Amino acid sequence: MRLRANFIWGITGALILLAAAISDASAQPYPSQRMTLIVPFPPGSATDSVTRHLAESIRGSTNITVVVENKPGADGNLAALSVLKAEPDGYTAFVTTNSTQAANASLFNSLPYDPKKDFAPVAGIMTIPMMLTVKSDFPAKSVAEFVELAKKREKPLSFGSGNTSSRGAAELFRFREGIEMQHVPYRGMPQALTDVIGGQIDCVFADPASARGLVQDGTLRVLAVTSSMRLETMPDLPTIAESGLPGYELTAWVGVFVRARTPPEIIAKLNDLVTAFINGPEARNYLATIGATPFPLTPQELGAFQETDAKRWAEIVATAKIEKK
Repeated sequence: MRLRANFIWGITGALILLAAAISDASAQPYPSQRMTLIVPFPPGSATDSVTRHLAESIRGSTNITVVVENKPGADGNLAALSVLKAEPDGYTAFVTTNSTQAANASLFNSLPYDPKKDFAPVAGIMTIPMMLTVKSDFPAKSVAEFVELAKKREKPLSFGSGNTSSRGAAELFRFREGIEMQHVPYRGMPQALTDVIGGQIDCVFADPASARGLVQDGTLRVLAVTSSMRLETMPDLPTIAESGLPGYELTAWVGVFVRARTPPEIIAKLNDLVTAFINGPEARNYLATIGATPFPLTPQELGAFQETDAKRWAEIVATAKIEKK
């Protein structure tokens, strides 16, 4: 009996110590542990680039370790699923775009996750346009010449896409101009741009962050930008709207999400960290260099914007008759 009592008291003591340890860990202010930021695109992409700047900002203000993990593939679906395997504690965040959170629901016959129910919005980071980009010796030097070339060719021009926004911009352009173009998907923008340079494909609608260096060294040429206004950093670059397609506009956005059921107070603190980064002078200057616009939103504002943008993408997919995967 005495042995049994000692055993019971031993188990009870261990449970008390375990409960105390758990209580102590949960009492730690957020954030106090290693944080992981998951990106659905490869290094070199606009989303990856801004995430690394965000990680540095969070490190500086919290003194915690912040790791960026790139999980490209399946238009962001692989990364989305990896986030859903983490605990809803705010230490694994999804720095993603309209690809996974708005467009994919219309581009896939079925998704392995629910963009709205499985994730909680945290904060917006930036909006960014696409640029119609070709090899430097491509015969067309304007949108009008590009369209004329496409209509004369017996074989359709090919376009690569490194993400959903890249594909959506091209598909909408193709449909509005009434031209045939062959889609070639890639795991990320850098790979698509490499094949434009190599001549494997004719063009790609690329984000300025990915294409900027190649444009500056003369390897690539930009014909137009997909935003409604010209870029401050490239004022001589026309918009597609003013190049013969009035009303044409397509811009991507980047935001931060966490797993659903993450406590609201943790979401609020993470929003503070992201917003502090966006409003800082270094971030503002950096975003300007890549043609992006700051996009600071509260969790509620980002959730409402996500819902509106999902409807807009459904209209784009239907209008351009984009075949679902």
